[in-house]
Amino acid sequence: MLASEVVYQTLGPLFNDQVAPAPLAQGQQVSGTYVTYQSISEESLETVNDWTGHDHVRMQVNIFNHDSIECERDKNRAKFAMRDQKLTACAIAGGHYAGFDETTQLHQHIVEFFIWQNAN
Repeated sequence: MLASEVVYQTLGPLFNDQVAPAPLAQGQQVSGTYVTYQSISEESLETVNDWTGHDHVRMQVNIFNHDSIECERDKNRAKFAMRDQKLTACAIAGGHYAGFDETTQLHQHIVEFFIWQNAN
């Protein structure tokens, strides 16, 4: 399973399917929490013979909300959900508050995860 599938399948039900690949679409109407995700980097698992079909992917998950407290709470909900999912191995790599965007009027938290993906 690809890392992006893991993120979508895990966080989609938690956030009413308001989960999509980054970036947040221009003019996107956000009600409640909206989540985007993107791959930042990956390391391929290789043996002496060849690539095994597995990658260790660093994924960035962006949490958006009009309310700063709800945004922070939902960041924590996403962290717990990704930690507890059983689709593949996942570890929290870090995160931070990305600020308030005047144009969209949204607060943003970023969380990064290391996720094992299988290309098959």
